[in-house]
Amino acid sequence: MESFLGCYNEKNYADREETLKKVEMVCLEVVLSIARGEFPKLRFCNRASWDNVSFSENGAVNLPEVKKMVQIRLDSKRSIKTFAFMMKVLSIIYRLLQENKYCTKRDIYYQYPGLFGSQSVVDNLIDNIACMLEVPRWKLHVLATCKGLVAGNLQFYDEYGHHIDCNKTKMGVQIPAHEKDMLYMHSGARFVLIVEKDATFQKLLTDNLCENFFAKIIIITGKGFPDIGTRLLVHKLWETFHLPTFALMDADPHGIAIMLVYKYGSKAQAFENHHLAVPAIKWLGILPTDIPRYSFQVIVSGSLRPAGFSQISY
Repeated sequence: MESFLGCYNEKNYADREETLKKVEMVCLEVVLSIARGEFPKLRFCNRASWDNVSFSENGAVNLPEVKKMVQIRLDSKRSIKTFAFMMKVLSIIYRLLQENKYCTKRDIYYQYPGLFGSQSVVDNLIDNIACMLEVPRWKLHVLATCKGLVAGNLQFYDEYGHHIDCNKTKMGVQIPAHEKDMLYMHSGARFVLIVEKDATFQKLLTDNLCENFFAKIIIITGKGFPDIGTRLLVHKLWETFHLPTFALMDADPHGIAIMLVYKYGSKAQAFENHHLAVPAIKWLGILPTDIPRYSFQVIVSGSLRPAGFSQISY
């Protein structure tokens, strides 16, 4: 176990050094631009543009080879404030990397709430910096608070060597926000079940599904739209154990959208979807085509309508 943690620490050190060099290169280019009498600029791909989205053969959302870029210039009234914000956040990230410490996006905002104005500003800055440096967001040592839960036949260690057994939980184990706390995974599960809602997840645990099901399973919920930590765990399980992965979602646009984020990724995170998406996920549950097939009744505007009613919305 000690040798395994040692290998991970070496890898973590290499990742930190690589990211530190990328931050240093950005800062060096800014200094050199000023020394040449030029106005410095920061460049990254436009995460809001559909032109910066490509689809692989399995449907995963990725960045294309040729990207449309955004320039944040110091000599532009429209972007000078954003330029200053990005350099400030870069300095915070650089210090975290140097000291091998982590903080949340919320922590960064509350260091300078009067400067940034809102949490969404910090969130957008961090995503843009990750995109500019071409590294996954969690390698910046800035984490989002994880809300997902996991239960079932899964054991792993955190970075301090603490053993976590997801079989020994009545309400689910909090999913770590970073891969550093999902080390040395072990599982005898036959498949992974992703559940849309926390209420459904808790109901399955209350009914002892993990113990009573004919096969050993892992159950995960992101409590709605999943955060990065939950998606990272789902991808890591698929990549490590090659387990069949199923998604139990509502047959409505919201449920379908959540399932597609797990399966193909999101436009905003196209630059890191290859670390997060699991194209092999299969959709379980009530499908829209099942509603007329099984003569279900659904609620429309507070009243029940027969399943064949043409104006039914999900």
